[in-house]
Amino acid sequence: MQFALGFLAAFALLSLVAFFRIRRWRRFRHGSFAASSVGLAGRRWPFRALFTRLDTSPAQEQVLVEAAASLREELSTLRTEWVSARDELAALLGEPSIEPSRVEAVLASRDGQLAAMRRRAAEATARFHGVLDEAQRKALAAMVREGHVLAHAHGYRRC
Repeated sequence: MQFALGFLAAFALLSLVAFFRIRRWRRFRHGSFAASSVGLAGRRWPFRALFTRLDTSPAQEQVLVEAAASLREELSTLRTEWVSARDELAALLGEPSIEPSRVEAVLASRDGQLAAMRRRAAEATARFHGVLDEAQRKALAAMVREGHVLAHAHGYRRC
């Protein structure tokens, strides 16, 4: 009888601990502690391996994080535009006959936004390049050449 009570008490305690750990993990991943609500520290997380390998200062990190955030916003607006372009293409494909000029017009209407995204990416790259010192630039160039810039942070392996 004592063994059964001890076992049940231990099981209940371990279950309670597991419940709170799972709850905390879910809240960290999806709730109030998610990267979007943590602020600058949470937005730095994807770049932690890069920052460690380049030995960057907090000011340098802030430049990259701000540039990445602006690019992320630009990409989200571009993504919504491409969803609407996909809907327009689907409507064209559903018609009995299709003219190549109409398809080209749908795709060309998004070219301006894509060009703006390329300009923004080039500006962000130049801005980050400007805050790195010579050794950091060489290290970053070697990482880009090898294809391992964010590879370790995201679990990618070069094929």
